[in-house]
Amino acid sequence: MSVAVAGATGALGAQIVALLRERGVTVRPLLRPDVDLRQPSTLGPALEGVTCVVSTATCFPRVDEIDAVDRDGNLALVAAAEDAGVERFVFVSFRPVALDFPLQRAKRAVEERLASSSLDAVVLRPGKFMDIWFSPLCGFDVAARTATLYGDGTSPVTWIAATDVADIAARATGPDIPPGTYELGGPEALSQRDVVAVYEDVTSARWKTQTLPVDELERMHEGGPDGVLRSLGALMLETHLGATTDPESFLDTFPVRLTTVREFAEAHSPSD
Repeated sequence: MSVAVAGATGALGAQIVALLRERGVTVRPLLRPDVDLRQPSTLGPALEGVTCVVSTATCFPRVDEIDAVDRDGNLALVAAAEDAGVERFVFVSFRPVALDFPLQRAKRAVEERLASSSLDAVVLRPGKFMDIWFSPLCGFDVAARTATLYGDGTSPVTWIAATDVADIAARATGPDIPPGTYELGGPEALSQRDVVAVYEDVTSARWKTQTLPVDELERMHEGGPDGVLRSLGALMLETHLGATTDPESFLDTFPVRLTTVREFAEAHSPSD
């Protein structure tokens, strides 16, 4: 088996590449400038002899190129995979959100294209990554012991670790995994305030919290100056509203040991 990975230099893609190589799989990272999702002519030659494509490719939240990369780039990759005779395509998306925003439109467009393709498509829809939401990018600073809460911070979320999603994606490249769409979540449903309490216990320190009101999040979602900020506002609103997935819905297919919030906090908190 030969697996091509788009997004191989990202945090998730790099872990998938490492896991596949550890398991003896031939991996072909699709790297710029030689291979660029925004340049469809570069994709065909890069997929010759490949049996499976994995795409974690996204511009979010770095730059506002959602249409060019997340939508058109991944659509071009699907078309190139079909033309090259690739058998399987693993696409890392995210769970549906009851709001309209650019990133979701892009992901759903790719999912729809895969559903009508000749490929054995596996769509993974993880919930909220601990690696992102428990980081300074989202106002969660372990070193400073401060956290930003979106809304009242009381709704449950099944946070998931990127290492677990990488393990699932690597397994999904194998022919024993049935094609289909899989909703992914962590092993426990904790609110934002519950998460702060876990980190307070792990760090043996009181944390300061600040709140982004719901009306401010709605303004970001509806009137943000670019697609990234509108998408980020929507995802923050989802955090306020809550987002849970029952792990039993996918663990029979992907028997991985899911990381708890406490385990993640212990691994990513600086020691005194």
